[in-house]
Amino acid sequence: MLKTLKMAALVALTAASPALAEWPERPISLIIGFGPGGQSDLLGRALASVMSEDLGVPVNVVNRPGAAGGVALAGLRAMPADGYSIMLNPSQTITLSPALLAQVPFSIDDFAYAGMLTSFDIALVAPTSAPFDDYAGMVAYAREHPGILYAALSATTRVFATEIARANDIDIEILPVDGGPGMVNAILGEQAMLAYSGGVHHRYPEQMKVIAALTTERNAGSPDVPTIGELGLPIGMDMQTVLIAPAGTPDDVIARLEGTLAAAAESPSFREVADSMSAVVQFHTAAEATDIMHAQLQSNLAIMQAAGVQPQ
Repeated sequence: MLKTLKMAALVALTAASPALAEWPERPISLIIGFGPGGQSDLLGRALASVMSEDLGVPVNVVNRPGAAGGVALAGLRAMPADGYSIMLNPSQTITLSPALLAQVPFSIDDFAYAGMLTSFDIALVAPTSAPFDDYAGMVAYAREHPGILYAALSATTRVFATEIARANDIDIEILPVDGGPGMVNAILGEQAMLAYSGGVHHRYPEQMKVIAALTTERNAGSPDVPTIGELGLPIGMDMQTVLIAPAGTPDDVIARLEGTLAAAAESPSFREVADSMSAVVQFHTAAEATDIMHAQLQSNLAIMQAAGVQPQ
């Protein structure tokens, strides 16, 4: 009799308790730390479309520009770790900022990494009208014309101009711009002679030319152009797009997000967008992405220290 009563009570309690909700059950916000129109934004919108179809709920892109994604990351770390606020961002905002900034409002361990989707063709670019076509020509021109302008959208991108100027004893002035669109406008409008590009230059092959690859290997979109390391300055740094959630996000949610990235990597519509900007589709699992992020952080810190760059 007592056993029967216990079973009845358990059944009643189970019936009265709401079933655990399966994720996702409502729209997801995919945060992009840059303004509309740049490479991160375009990749994010292409990913959101695949995610919406794969997960069965709307995935809404939310642009929160500032500090190359730093503003959005600082906000993300304080959001609920429930999978409904996630972020697609270049890895360097997390893996390079500590080498450049004395105060960073987030750390690598503030987040969970659901995977990586693409790698960037990072390059030093110039307008096609520039009176030089390669790195040596740029250095020679800068010696004769001190103070050439370099369009930079963040402290992260400024370091390349600073180190190139120091290594070659030339004067390069910084022109601050607002995100990828600002860089494009500065180069197309010939306001700047040089710029850091995360890959958006491939959309403007008639208006921009690549002077050097700023990665450790030659860019897929311009394989004949040497890396900055080949040119004698070992400051090449790689960058991937990484899907980020607040630390503590449940493992099953991370696994579902990882699955959507795998689906995007195989999606013709996503690949079309990636190909249009020569972004190399290169999927990494959550575990792989986490390892890459930590290794990249240590590598970037070592490069900046060797270059004499101090956090400011």
